[in-house]
Amino acid sequence: PNYAATNYVWEKFVAACIEESSRELMSEIYKINAAINHKPFNPDSEAHKNFKKKFLQICETVQQKYSYIDLSNELTSFS
Repeated sequence: PNYAATNYVWEKFVAACIEESSRELMSEIYKINAAINHKPFNPDSEAHKNFKKKFLQICETVQQKYSYIDLSNELTSFS
């Protein structure tokens, strides 16, 4: 199957089998991973500094809410 088909099946599986609270966590982790993989055009710009600060706060919030998840690498990436 192609990407669209596997994505469709994954979305249906998640909706049917995973609790809402876990889906929220999955969404937050997805956003954090996407931000880590972001390659800045200008790493020294004020916009990128604000981007890193925003995701540092998101990581800290997720870490506090879900203390069993280790986000130390992510926190280091955004520091």
